[in-house]
Amino acid sequence: MVVDNMGLDHVAIKVRDIEQTIEFYTDVMNMAVSDRIGDTVAFLRTPAVSEQADHHEMNITQYSDEELDVLEQRGELELDLHEFEEDLPEGGPPMLPTTGPIYHIAFEVPNYQSIRDAADELEARNHPIYRGPGRHGPGNNIFLYFPDPDGYPIELTAKMEEAPEDGGRPARQWPQSPDTWNVWRNAEDL
Repeated sequence: MVVDNMGLDHVAIKVRDIEQTIEFYTDVMNMAVSDRIGDTVAFLRTPAVSEQADHHEMNITQYSDEELDVLEQRGELELDLHEFEEDLPEGGPPMLPTTGPIYHIAFEVPNYQSIRDAADELEARNHPIYRGPGRHGPGNNIFLYFPDPDGYPIELTAKMEEAPEDGGRPARQWPQSPDTWNVWRNAEDL
């Protein structure tokens, strides 16, 4: 063993507009700012689990002016999050639309009803939903995917398969097919 890994601690992302991003994560994702460094860095945590949580679960850093200039030169400064929906492959994942190398950031919610409520609220705000609600084969968890203001895909997940405490279980080999990614494939009316 190289690392005595105790689990994922936090995610750090760079963003185009830190105030817009803080508003999204506090208003939509129910997080709270735990600290700020000047007007370019914010640390966020989930207050609902604050007794068990550390200082932060996310670090959000404003792109520098130079980095924003590069995005503008590449035509990537302004984003239309609904535009990504047009490029979604049938039955996905495996590839969600994204503006960078982060595939998605997952947040756990209590149950399917929480995911349904989030989907309803996002639809009421005319915020794009990329996938779901659905259920993954591997992990057997319920999911919903949608973007944050910078196009980072967010996954809400509930009821992930719990690992057996003693001895684990052998890894399974799943087929590479849309049914693996969403075993509820044609369940729009759930």
